[in-house]
Amino acid sequence: MEGLAVSVARQAIVVPLYKEGLDSSEVQSIERTLMLLGEHDIFLVGPQALKPYFLMLSEKYGGRLKIQVFSDHFFKSVAGYNKLLMSEHFYAAFEAYQYLLIVQTDALVLKNELSYWCEKGYSYVGAPIFEGFTTPLQPLQVLCVGNGGFSLRKVADFLGVLRQPYFFRNKLMEHWPGNWLSSCYRYLKDYWCYSYKNTQINVSVNEDIFWGLLVPARCKYFRVPLAHEASRFAFDAEPEHLYLQNNRQLPFGCHAWERYDRSGWMRIFTEHQVEIK
Repeated sequence: MEGLAVSVARQAIVVPLYKEGLDSSEVQSIERTLMLLGEHDIFLVGPQALKPYFLMLSEKYGGRLKIQVFSDHFFKSVAGYNKLLMSEHFYAAFEAYQYLLIVQTDALVLKNELSYWCEKGYSYVGAPIFEGFTTPLQPLQVLCVGNGGFSLRKVADFLGVLRQPYFFRNKLMEHWPGNWLSSCYRYLKDYWCYSYKNTQINVSVNEDIFWGLLVPARCKYFRVPLAHEASRFAFDAEPEHLYLQNNRQLPFGCHAWERYDRSGWMRIFTEHQVEIK
């Protein structure tokens, strides 16, 4: 007897929440995601302790929000969240999907372009990350692409990395141009790391740097776009610079827009007739 084909859904959206209660900006973020991408499965993801709250939110939005919870300790600190998003445990929970779009509640979906970006086949896509990270150094230099706050992830490629042992060796640093080492020092105190299933040893790095910088350098199949293309996907730090570089066009989404330049973003939204409060 021939085996039955396994149906795999194409895309899902993940909205991470770590606490009860949403402010007006967070509500706006979730409601824009529902408005523009509501034809896809949208998951609230957070600690087991928040499951009753998630059920209430799902009911509030007519059952349009699905729920996926993980152990509470992953949501008690940034380090815990990083560990979760560098674990097989997280991506295996969404193995029925080809792609995950992570939309943190300080991000906004600006266009319905999810299928367009999935069709490009990248392993990981996020806004450009500049040297200096949250306080970019001048003149601006892109360190890598892949800010995690608004990011697209190909589930099979992430699991492919996490289900095999990979070593990231100090010698790789010799191949990076400029002052890559000094700009990464606070995240990469120890560049030796071993990643296998749910264990990361000696990794002192944010998960988006891990996926956007370290993994593509070691795994040839793990594809990320060049910076100019990533800027059409999303803006994070230096939104005015990216907007001008992008010929004054809106990206698919943005992250931390209120943190970096709220007044500038409001002018952009007005120019493109995007109703944001």
